[in-house]
Amino acid sequence: MIMNLLRGSRRTSTVVGLALMAIVAAGCTGTDDQRRSTDAPDRCEDPATWESLSIGSAEITDATGVWNDGASTRVTPPEETEVDTDPFCEVAVTLTHGEEGGFGPDEVGLWVWLPEDWNGRLQAIGGGGTYATNGPEVMREALATGYAVTASDAGIGEERQPNIFLTDQETFDWQIFENWTHRSIGETGLLAQAAIEAFYDEPAEYSYWNGCSNGGRQGLAAAQRYPDLFDGVLAAAPALYGADRLNMTMSWPAIVQQERLGGLMDECTATTMNTAIIDHCDADDGAEDGLLGDPRTCDVAAALQPLVGTETPCGSITSEEVAVALEIFAGPTTPDGQAVWYGFEPGIDLAGGAIRTPPSFALQNFAFADLDHDWTTVSSTDLVTSVRPRLQGRLELLATADPSLSRLRDAGGKVLMWHGLADAIFPAQQSVHYVEEVTQLTGESTADFLRLFLAPGVDHCGGGDGPAPADPLAALVAWVEDGTAPDTLLAEDRDEDGEVVRTRDLCAFPAKQAYEGGEVDDAGSFTCEAADG
Repeated sequence: MIMNLLRGSRRTSTVVGLALMAIVAAGCTGTDDQRRSTDAPDRCEDPATWESLSIGSAEITDATGVWNDGASTRVTPPEETEVDTDPFCEVAVTLTHGEEGGFGPDEVGLWVWLPEDWNGRLQAIGGGGTYATNGPEVMREALATGYAVTASDAGIGEERQPNIFLTDQETFDWQIFENWTHRSIGETGLLAQAAIEAFYDEPAEYSYWNGCSNGGRQGLAAAQRYPDLFDGVLAAAPALYGADRLNMTMSWPAIVQQERLGGLMDECTATTMNTAIIDHCDADDGAEDGLLGDPRTCDVAAALQPLVGTETPCGSITSEEVAVALEIFAGPTTPDGQAVWYGFEPGIDLAGGAIRTPPSFALQNFAFADLDHDWTTVSSTDLVTSVRPRLQGRLELLATADPSLSRLRDAGGKVLMWHGLADAIFPAQQSVHYVEEVTQLTGESTADFLRLFLAPGVDHCGGGDGPAPADPLAALVAWVEDGTAPDTLLAEDRDEDGEVVRTRDLCAFPAKQAYEGGEVDDAGSFTCEAADG
């Protein structure tokens, strides 16, 4: 297995494991909140600006800057994507790690956008699903607020989607896997810092990671492996514990349905169950608002068992269907009843997410490296016995669950996590589990550098029926730059016209929301109380 452990230091400009060189002029100092490069277009397109960029772990094969008037991308794929921003320098860098362990050579693309009017900060953008980057549409949001922005494809071009870790011979590509799990995160952050110095003649004052789902996992990989590379990490709904545990939870619902029912549950049956759960458990938190403030208090069996025999457009709900739903909430278990990992929370949409997604990708790519493997041949017992070791062997790099964050703490870094309690892709309790593991090591001081906010009724990275965090990055910036640690995180729900129709102040875990009376759509009707309050 390829194991180049990169260690980057932005604050001291030293690198352990990487020899980063960015030969730039001594440079001018910044003026107000915005910096303007007086010869920006010429400097951007001058090859000499970028020729000194190098990184010890890879060979840079191309570095090109083009001046962009802000209309659409020129060198960032997909090219001609509308960005509609102020002018910026669009830099494309290509690098390779050559051949490693019989794999490669890879070709990694990374991009750095440098605005003419710069706020002195860097924002690295994460990906989602099988993508290492969410591309220009997300990058432009950061650029529009004055950030220098960077992203990388980790060597995974569109032609490799969706089976990104398999070669043409259907062998597992460890080189690409290392790029995707962590290596490109460190290299991109370091090269972006170097590009900033080359262009502006000064380093970024602050650097941030911003991502959800795989992007959230990438952010925690940065915090764990490169603890002084970013001042702040925003990690939403992170894909943690992706070795065997998360893949057990995500694969379990479809396999149990296939095994017990002969296929996926009818959608109208699932939506009927959704309604019954909310109706039964809504008031458990004191507020009848259509949201489950603490899904763990919901007696889901009491909510669902009365549905047996209920007529729906799909037919009568059966006891077998109710039993399967309860197994989904319980999560993967061994034949002798031992829990493997968390199930999904009551309040999720049983008609969506991982509940109705066959686990073909995980089994074909990770467990068997065989695109012809039929997931319906895997039983629930197979999943937690013979398949689980296969996933453990391949995916330990992907777990991104190292609870030792003392180096991040000592470097002054901050991590802000948030997770929707109605997430039907990754159960929110695994984010809780991670914070609790970190707390076991660092005690009460954990809140000085790591905080988690749980959002009732919110699905994966947003959506659902609950209010989602309105501007978590701004909260992270205030924490990093002003020392204002967030005890609450403003969340909003908007209607189709963009009008705010519900607000809520999410509480920093382990505190939880308590309804004090009043309008349930108003954040002022709730307070935060201690977990044992």
